[in-house]
Amino acid sequence: MGSYVIEPITAGESVAAFGGWVADESELRSLTAERVSRTMQIDDHLYLVSGETADPGDYVNHSCTPNCGLAGNMLVVAMRDIAVGEELCFDYAMSDGGDYDEFDCLCGSRDCRGVVTGRDWQLPELQTRYAGWFSPYLAKKI
Repeated sequence: MGSYVIEPITAGESVAAFGGWVADESELRSLTAERVSRTMQIDDHLYLVSGETADPGDYVNHSCTPNCGLAGNMLVVAMRDIAVGEELCFDYAMSDGGDYDEFDCLCGSRDCRGVVTGRDWQLPELQTRYAGWFSPYLAKKI
């Protein structure tokens, strides 16, 4: 699944929001893989878990060449103008600082890292590229 643009989006426009409840690591381990895939790390041992039904933000996929970034812990914002038909995506390096959600990346972009890890936010080139677009949790670590 994914979220695709049906009307042009202007840089800086909010495109989706995350919602849900806060879980610690022990609660996270008790969730199904599908639910874990709909979480966002918000502190060292805390995660925002999406509600029982998926929110629009849950369908914003990862890309190593994203068109969206984060504003706070909850908003997905266009980093550039986005045309009709494009998929909304952000780099999970902007939000994930743990090893709970590592995966082989299939985004196919020119900047694809091949594997997405919870340590990608530490890469100097990503810190430069995504300055101002990291979650507050990771921004305070940089």
